This record gives sequence, C-alpha cells and structure tokens, in this order.
Amino acid sequence: MIIFYRYVCHRRSVKHPVICSESGRAIVSHHSVLIFEAASDVKPVAHQPKPDDIQFLLQREEDLYAAVMRGDQESSLLYVEQLKQRCLEEFKEGVLSIEQLVSVDGLCEWVLKAIGGSDPVQTYNMNLSIFTSTPDHLGMGQLFPIVPIHKLDQKPGARGVLSDLTCDSDGKIVKFIGGESSLPLHEIDSYGGGGRYLLGLFLGGSYEETMGGVHNLFGGPSVVRVSQSDGPHSFVVTRAVSGQPSSDVLRAVQHEPEIMLQTLKHRAEEVMHTKGSGEEDENEYKNVAACLDRSFHNMPYLATEEGISE
Repeated sequence: MIIFYRYVCHRRSVKHPVICSESGRAIVSHHSVLIFEAASDVKPVAHQPKPDDIQFLLQREEDLYAAVMRGDQESSLLYVEQLKQRCLEEFKEGVLSIEQLVSVDGLCEWVLKAIGGSDPVQTYNMNLSIFTSTPDHLGMGQLFPIVPIHKLDQKPGARGVLSDLTCDSDGKIVKFIGGESSLPLHEIDSYGGGGRYLLGLFLGGSYEETMGGVHNLFGGPSVVRVSQSDGPHSFVVTRAVSGQPSSDVLRAVQHEPEIMLQTLKHRAEEVMHTKGSGEEDENEYKNVAACLDRSFHNMPYLATEEGISE
C-alpha cells in the first residue's frame, strides 16, 4: 500500500503524506510460532446409502439426483452445498432432528465421493485450546498459516481439520488460507511407530498471546526464546519458560488449589479405608495421591511420558 501511495503522489506531484497505520500483525507477528501436537486423528465413518436415502434424493432433490446420474460434478457440488445449508436451517427451526441432520450430512459425503468430488477429511485432535491460543480465529475469522513441522520431505497423504481439547463446539479450525476447508496432513499412525506429530501455527504474535488469557482454564503454552547466532546451527535458545501449572490457573480464577488438592486426597483416603487396610490398598492410595499431585503441578494440557506437550 505504501508503494501505491508513493506512485500516486509522484504522478500527481503531491507532497508525500505522513502515514499512520495500525499494522501490528503485519510488522511484528512474524516473530513467533505456536507449535502444538496432533495427539490423535479420527477417520470419517463411511456412509452406506440406504433405500430411504435414494428415495429422499428422488423426492426432495430431483436436480441433485439428475446431476449425479449424468455425472455433472460442478452442478452436483452446487446442489449438495444448497442441500446442506437448507437442512441446517430446517434443523435450527426444529423441522429436522439432529439424527436426520447427521444422516443428510453423511448422504452428501456419499454423493460427493460417488462423483469424485470429495476426499475423506479426518479430524486431528490437537493438544491445544483455540480460545486460548488463537482467539482472533473465533472472534473475527482470522486465518493463520498452519503447516506440519514433521515429515517435510514426504508428501501428505490425508486431508484434515483441527479440533482442540476443549468441550466448546467452536473449538475447531475448519477454514484455512487459500479458501481451503481442510489441510494436507500426514497419517499419525504411520509416523515413526506412534511418535509425536507436531504442527506450527504462524503469524499469531503478541495479540493472540495476550488476549487468550485462561479461557477454558487452559493457561498459555510454554515459551522458548530463540535468537540468531553465529554458531554451527545459526540459532541459540536463550530462554525457556514453562506454561502455567493447573494450580496457578485455578488460583487465577479465585480457587484455592492447595485446599482442593488436600480435599481430594482426603476423599481418596476415605474410599481406601472403606475397602480395607491391606498393603495393596495403601499402595493404591499412594498412587492416587501421586497422580493428584502431578495433576495440580503439571500444565492443563495432555502430558506424555517425555513431559508436557503444548
């Protein structure tokens, strides 16, 4: 834009103006990258068409049925999208049940697959809270570059959308840069015999870091500061700070984690006493108490044997 202003001023022989702009994301957001783990993936369940499905198409969607029969992919895609939107509105109005809406969605996927217009899209479960880490995605539909960090020398073999750890129905990313509704990703099961699969979200910047807060009672992720260096690897890690443990997150919303922990331990001890007082029960209580300790002192995110992953 600045170059365009300069060009116009030169052509019109106008003095260059003083330009004030709010360009924080464009100027400074490149400094950070959010790295998170895709903990698992869920493959779509194949929809098996039933006679009622075909009857539904014949009675309500004659244009879609005709387009599928003559192999008109472009028209079929248009009619499928219209059917989805219409059925969604009917569901909101109470005309269709949630079961019927799911059935229609499965039918649409089957139609798209039949005409070769849709690749199966998997859901990748992220060790992440969308509300906490990318609030602008939910608030204003901001799209961020997201790419795998692993397997960069291999071609992705799947398409996927991203779902986070929270119970929020909006805790997902289904729109991506370039107008895409899914990302090219790798199969998790085939990665190094079940190893970790990390993705990177770029151009988040300080806005996302400060606005997320402790929504969903997930604290911020751990922070590693990396600087350019003249060493053999051209970079050096200058600082590493772990994210908030669960106890600090609870304390931030006016809970008392120490009392909560002691109360849970006391209840566990009472349960063990009602079962008996043998050595096996004592060991079981110690294991439960140790697990509670770890839960309060670890971060709220999923933990692996190697540690906490954000």
